[in-house]
Amino acid sequence: MKWDIENKMLIPFMILVILPILILGIVSYWNGYQLLLNNKTKNIEDNLNDHMVFINRIDEEIEDDELAKKKVIDYFTELNKSGMVISQNNRLIINNLSKDSSFVEGILKEALGAKEAVYSNDDLLFVYRSFDEWQWTIGYGLNKDIFTDELIEIQKYTLLLAIIFLIFSMQATILISHNISKPMKMLADMCHRIGKGNLNEKIDINREDEIGILADAFNNMVRKLEKNRRKLLYMKKYSEDILKNISVGIITTDKKGKVISINQAGKNILEYSMNSYEEKEKVHSTLMRQLSDTLSNKESRNDIIVFNRAADGSKQYLDVTTSLLRTENEKTSGAICSFSDITRRKRIENNIERINRLTSVGELAAGLAHEIRNPLAGMKMSIQVLKGRLCTDNDESNLRLFDSTIYEIDRLNSLITELLDFARPHSPKCEMTNMLEILDMSLDLTKKDMKEKDIKTNVHIETSNLLVFVDKAQIEQVFINIIKNAVKASKQHGKLDIRLKALSNEKEKLLYISFEDNGEGIKQENLEKIFNPFFTTDPQGTGLGLSVVHKLVIENKGEIEVQSILEKGTKFEIKFPINGGEIDE
Repeated sequence: MKWDIENKMLIPFMILVILPILILGIVSYWNGYQLLLNNKTKNIEDNLNDHMVFINRIDEEIEDDELAKKKVIDYFTELNKSGMVISQNNRLIINNLSKDSSFVEGILKEALGAKEAVYSNDDLLFVYRSFDEWQWTIGYGLNKDIFTDELIEIQKYTLLLAIIFLIFSMQATILISHNISKPMKMLADMCHRIGKGNLNEKIDINREDEIGILADAFNNMVRKLEKNRRKLLYMKKYSEDILKNISVGIITTDKKGKVISINQAGKNILEYSMNSYEEKEKVHSTLMRQLSDTLSNKESRNDIIVFNRAADGSKQYLDVTTSLLRTENEKTSGAICSFSDITRRKRIENNIERINRLTSVGELAAGLAHEIRNPLAGMKMSIQVLKGRLCTDNDESNLRLFDSTIYEIDRLNSLITELLDFARPHSPKCEMTNMLEILDMSLDLTKKDMKEKDIKTNVHIETSNLLVFVDKAQIEQVFINIIKNAVKASKQHGKLDIRLKALSNEKEKLLYISFEDNGEGIKQENLEKIFNPFFTTDPQGTGLGLSVVHKLVIENKGEIEVQSILEKGTKFEIKFPINGGEIDE
């Protein structure tokens, strides 16, 4: 059983109060007992002295010892004194002590052997005198048990007073213990409530002693705890808000690499950036491996990790930095990983790089096209003159040779024209245009190509706001090139899904157009090259079509992206700001 502080204080106090009273009672009882014993002993001795005087007087008056003894015996027999014993040579003459003669004889023997006038053992007090002339031993025996009742009768008021005082002392002790332990219990109860987080209460003890000072100090401590707790909660919430709202993912681990926490941005990157469970596990295991390396090598590390999305074939870039968590004593307590999705930034960087590259190539192409185009015009004109002079209607061989040469010159001239269009496109003449009208016109112009492969076209319109501020002719060229590429990549009875819908970001609304085919797709290593000039996988292609598409979209303040999975298809996504402003997602 667990005792509270009141019982722990009460028991020692009880012992301190009861013990002196008990000792005093015992001492008082013992002193009364000794006084009673001494008084009885003195009375017996006085009686014995009187008896000895009586025996001496009879012995002097009667010369015949036998007659004298008979008279004395008759006298004491008639007197019949309780406890009186007379013996001659250990032979009992009178025995008023006990019916057990052997017991009395034993007492006489022990008393005479002790050679003391007063003999006492645990049960009996025996006082005797010897009358040597007659060889008599005269004594009185007194049983000590009779002292108890007599002593209690004598000291009953003292005992009653002691019991009353004991009860009063115990009550006073209980009251004192309660008064002392009560504030301590209140303090303990308050500490218990504080341990449960309740810091709004205070202990109410109106005293001016040390307990009151302790209570005031305790209340001040609780107020400071509550104030500091609010500060800590504010700082904790402030830190959590920071971690929750920053766009960088944060993962912390202990020294063994076990994850302690991950903020909301980190969860979003892991949950929403990847489409499949396998991709999420791959990202997670890569981050944990880098954290483990940091803990093992005791060094910070920064890597840019690239993941391929299985769903659309696009790449995701993560900027991952890991470092050690250290305490104030420079001891390692764990590791921290900060990671952010920089896919958007990498795409912008790639676009800038591509634009710079296209600009350089365009300038070079413009110069080459200009230098080549003039000689080609002269060559074509000369061949046409020679054809008219040298060839007759029956000279089919030469006619075929001249026509073939003129065709190749025209083909080379067409390529140079494309180069010039790519290098120096016309500045867009933007106007508010309905994007659906441009799409319908582009589909009409490519209807023949799609009909040859029996391509099924599905147009999904998910918005009524289709007006954008663009160059109608240039966007038509963009759509035609993308549709033609989709037709070339598709097999017989393929399909082309075109979707128009509205998007929005923090600054503006966007019109989203996507072209998704189910053709042969593009290899991952070629995805970043398809907008480069002269890059093509078509033996008959020039490699300028998508380069021109990319440049025209950028000139019209749009954005183009491509996703592709080999043998499943390709998806081009184009976004134009409805208000004609820059895209800022």
